[in-house]
Amino acid sequence: MNFKETLVEQFKGRGSRRPLFMPDLGQWFEWHRRLGTLPDSESSLSDIAFSLNCPAWMVHTPWRLEYDGIEVTREESEARRVIRYHTRRGVLSELWELGPDRDWWQKEYPVKDEDDLDAAEEIVKAMRYRLKASLPAEADADSGIVDAVQIPRTPYSNMLHSLLGWTEGLMLMMGPEEERLTEMLAVMEEKRNELIQKLAGDLPHSIFVAPDNLDGQFISPAVFENHLEASYRSVCQQLHQRGRYLMVHIGGISRHLLPLLAGCGIDILSGISGPPQSDAELSAAREATGPDITLWGGIPQDYVMPMHDLSVLIKSVEEAKAFAEIDGRTIIGVADHVPVDAEFSRLKQISDLVNS
Repeated sequence: MNFKETLVEQFKGRGSRRPLFMPDLGQWFEWHRRLGTLPDSESSLSDIAFSLNCPAWMVHTPWRLEYDGIEVTREESEARRVIRYHTRRGVLSELWELGPDRDWWQKEYPVKDEDDLDAAEEIVKAMRYRLKASLPAEADADSGIVDAVQIPRTPYSNMLHSLLGWTEGLMLMMGPEEERLTEMLAVMEEKRNELIQKLAGDLPHSIFVAPDNLDGQFISPAVFENHLEASYRSVCQQLHQRGRYLMVHIGGISRHLLPLLAGCGIDILSGISGPPQSDAELSAAREATGPDITLWGGIPQDYVMPMHDLSVLIKSVEEAKAFAEIDGRTIIGVADHVPVDAEFSRLKQISDLVNS
């Protein structure tokens, strides 16, 4: 079987007990490709994955988000980006700065307080997800590429990541504006579902990815039940009817969310990790989710960077491999994407240990 067939067999509960290593190299690869610092300057993503004896994980975003009737302007320098939304009810702006990981970090969100909600409501109603003119074909089965389709974040996650932020935004969600914001979430849900129906109908890809970057520090079981559960169930139902699979990304503390996520019918959870990145190593995550969901991760992102002792990484890989050998629904990976500062020699060592 090729890599994609191997993964799909896992999703169906028929995976082998031979451990599979699959890192998300996308951000790392693009960064080093731009700088010309890849191990081989002519390498493709598939070449890099081949050298690691692992699949090349590739995520397509075949849609764009537009705002009908709202002018969106952008000012950008080498380290700073400002985006402004010019609505009839005022101008809202968001600020981004280049972070220490050389990725853009959002420092200010469009909604600063309740006075901005009229304009935010106009933005939400103007949102339109539109398919790009050229849709991606599915990768050839023998290419070594496992490709997936990205869908927008679940509306609750999207609203806090994009409009409100996780500090003032959470206060608004828990205050007298909760009902109004919940109505806005319903509008976002309807627009997202329309896109998912188009994607699942027009594309041949099996795996769909919700990059929700969930962090349980900010999401209680009650919040999950009120604002996330129905959305996940709906998307799973839409995709499962067409033989597709849903992957959800976790980006922080997660143990108390894992049984709730599994109960929604989600097929794959990525970003599974123990400390220092999260709070549920693979064995604890399996205990929390039950047997019917694929877990991807096990190796904290920090351990592939040079500031951590190599022995810590080796121990983490050995533990992940031992677990995967008895659990047919585990993919060994660097939890979250491979950071741009990761040492390639450490990725190679992970591969050697997993495949030995």
